[in-house]
Amino acid sequence: MKAKPPAVSIVIPAYNEVTYIDRLLDALTKQSFKDFEVIVSDAESKDGTAEVVKRFEDELDTKFIESPPKGPAHGRNIGAKLANGEWLLFLDADVDIDDPSFIQTLVGETELHNWSTSSAKMTTKNGPNYSLLFHYQRLLSHTKRPVASGYCILTRRAHFEKVGGFNENIQFGEDYEYVSRTGKKSFGFVNNTYYYVDPRRNKAEGVRLLWKGTLNEIYRLLFGYKRLEKKPIKYEFGKHPKRK
Repeated sequence: MKAKPPAVSIVIPAYNEVTYIDRLLDALTKQSFKDFEVIVSDAESKDGTAEVVKRFEDELDTKFIESPPKGPAHGRNIGAKLANGEWLLFLDADVDIDDPSFIQTLVGETELHNWSTSSAKMTTKNGPNYSLLFHYQRLLSHTKRPVASGYCILTRRAHFEKVGGFNENIQFGEDYEYVSRTGKKSFGFVNNTYYYVDPRRNKAEGVRLLWKGTLNEIYRLLFGYKRLEKKPIKYEFGKHPKRK
C-alpha cells in the first residue's frame, strides 16, 4: 500500500551550513506536529553538511538533493520538486526554533484564515532587534504588495507550482518578490508563534546589510522587480561565518 503523503514538506536550502543546520534539524525533531518530511536542497557543500543531515535519518523523514550553487531561489525550487506535502514550509538553514508547536500553529492559523501563503513572527536571541523589520512587513501584509523574509515562508504546494515558484533571476529580494507576486489578498502573518533569526549576516556585513535592504526596497517600490533581475545588489550565497 502506498504511504500517505505528509501534510507538510519542509524545504531547507543549504550551502556550507554544517555548523547551523544541525541546530534546525534538532529543533524539528522536537515538534509536537509530526506529519512532515524534510528536504535539504544542498548547493554542493564541501563542509560535511550531507553527513550532518544523514545523522537525523532515524528521527526525521529526510531527503537530500544536490544542485549547483545558483542561489536560494534555485535551491528552494529544486527542493520543492521532491515535495509530497500539501504545504511547503521554506526555512533557512540558520533558523532556530524553540516553540514545539511552531509547525502546528503556523499551518493551523494559515488554514483558519484561508491564506495560500504565510509567515511567522521573526525575532532573535542575541543580536540586532528585528521588531522594526517585522512590523514593517506586517504593515505591508495589509496591502496588495505583501512581503516576507525567506527565513520562513509557508505556502500551499499547488499554489507554488501554479505560479512557477521563486524567481531564480533575482539573487537578493527573491523572497519579497515571491510573496508580493503570489500573496496579495491571500497572505498573512501568524503572530502567535515565532522563529529566531541568526545574526550572522548582521555581524559579517553590519551597516552594509541595512543598506542592501534599503536599496532593495527602493528598486522594488520605484522600479519593480524586473530591475532586480539585473542583480544590482550583490549577494554571496554560502559565504558566512561558522557558528561557534
